[in-house]
Amino acid sequence: MVLVTGGTGFVGRSIVRRLLSRGERVRALYRSERRRFIQDEKIEWIPGEIGSRESLLRGAKGADAVIHLVGILIEPGGETFEQLHVEGTRNVVEAMKQAGVRRLLHMSALGSGPNAASRYHRTKWQAEELVRAASLDATIFRPSLIFGQEDRSINLLAKIASYSPAVPVVGPGENRFQPVWVEDVAEAFVQSLQNPIAFGKRYDLCGPRVYSFNDLIDLILRTKRISRPRVHLPIWMLKGPAALAERLFPRPPLTRDQLTMLQEDNVCSENAAAKELGLSFQGPEEILPTYLR
Repeated sequence: MVLVTGGTGFVGRSIVRRLLSRGERVRALYRSERRRFIQDEKIEWIPGEIGSRESLLRGAKGADAVIHLVGILIEPGGETFEQLHVEGTRNVVEAMKQAGVRRLLHMSALGSGPNAASRYHRTKWQAEELVRAASLDATIFRPSLIFGQEDRSINLLAKIASYSPAVPVVGPGENRFQPVWVEDVAEAFVQSLQNPIAFGKRYDLCGPRVYSFNDLIDLILRTKRISRPRVHLPIWMLKGPAALAERLFPRPPLTRDQLTMLQEDNVCSENAAAKELGLSFQGPEEILPTYLR
């Protein structure tokens, strides 16, 4: 039995489907009925949330492993990075200890560090530290930009390119990413689940090629077979509107923390997961044409 937190999210749905296809029994937390995206006799849906140790303990009892995926890129409806990333992870670890579960697969983010410029990455690092200090059989995954048919990044850019006369780019667009396909991320989790080689490891997950933000825009335009100019918007010009959006909207379209991250590179120095787990990764050039129209 595998407990999955964040199993109704973009990455979580892919991981849950792969676990079920392998015959694993899955227990997944959900906050609303509409998020129960699949019905299968091998999946048990548990009402609860990451802030409730009681629901986490209920989910962890009798489980062989926990896959912890909960994370946010913006702070919606009063929820904060500290609450979701740090305290949520603390709750997961405590529930595992109480339930006697030792195997943990934890989702972090490439770029996380104690002195990271963004609060998102700093809180992701704090969560990693909690996992490392917990003395569990843990594996930490740190992906670069995750893309796929249901993502909110590449698809948003593609939609803007389709309906706008120009594509807005934050800053010069020279910051670099190494996009990784959601199905490859899911495979890394599933292949690591029972593999002792992965115990105690931290894996950066990246696709096979590095792209600047400008490169990604160009790839999207080529894939959609359209032509649009890029309009580069200076960072300083966007800070005020981003701050205002944070005050006005529960889910702001752009935040100051995102502006900070969009000024940084997000690439892997190595890809140990591919070597140690026998994985191969596909990039957006191979995958985007299968669903982007």
